[in-house]
Amino acid sequence: MGGVALGVLVLAVVVFQGMGASDSEGTSRAGGGSRAVDAEARPSASAPPAEATPSPWDTPAPADAFPTASASSSDDEDPGNAKGKEKEADIPGTGPGTFTTASGAGKPVGAGKILTYQVMVEDGLDVSAAEAAEEVDAILADKRGWTADGTSGFRRVSSGTPDFVVQIATPGTVDDICGKYGLDTGGEVNCNVGRHVMVNLKRWLLATPVYADDVPSYRALIINHEVGHFLGHGHETCPGEGSPAPVMMQQIKGMHGCEPNVWPYTADGKAITGPKTA
Repeated sequence: MGGVALGVLVLAVVVFQGMGASDSEGTSRAGGGSRAVDAEARPSASAPPAEATPSPWDTPAPADAFPTASASSSDDEDPGNAKGKEKEADIPGTGPGTFTTASGAGKPVGAGKILTYQVMVEDGLDVSAAEAAEEVDAILADKRGWTADGTSGFRRVSSGTPDFVVQIATPGTVDDICGKYGLDTGGEVNCNVGRHVMVNLKRWLLATPVYADDVPSYRALIINHEVGHFLGHGHETCPGEGSPAPVMMQQIKGMHGCEPNVWPYTADGKAITGPKTA
């Protein structure tokens, strides 16, 4: 009987661990897919200095402790495009796994429940945490963003335990963090797991073929898509030829006749959506 009981216990643990995350923008648990998002922001020379802080994922909370646990990539096409390959050689494959948090705090934007967030950049990267925070702040405050739903609000903080954390990291570190929740980002894509909005450094710097000439907009897509998953939004598909692509569409799998778009709402507050997908 003791052997049977032990076998049941092991099986229960395996099943529980497999429930930590769910597929999102094409990223799979064991080796496929991905998902992503994009943005339009303006860095500011007056942004406050950054301060070093421990990584929040050293002891990750259970996935079910947060609104979502899903992985996704912001890519619209195969990220391995020829144009980007030359520049990829200058991007480190992995890093120390520790992060610098952008200091300072922002004003609340939006209405309803105000979610707090931090912006972090992996140590050793040629990316300013302060400037990255400036971009993320601008994306989340944009009137075409999630605040247009009338129920979502955001405020950046630099201390305490935020509702979610935007982390820009090397491909290897993104793989490690997303992999803790059973997701495979393949060194190429982004993910949302638990409270972590993980941004692959390749995508932040190079975007994807569709957005290669407008990297700031692609950054908006990354943030809007992944935060959209955190807010509980699932995938959508193209509603019709020539329509703007929903921000929750898995653009990495192709535009399917839709036009590039990185915002969940229009400037006049109309939701940009499409048919739901599994």
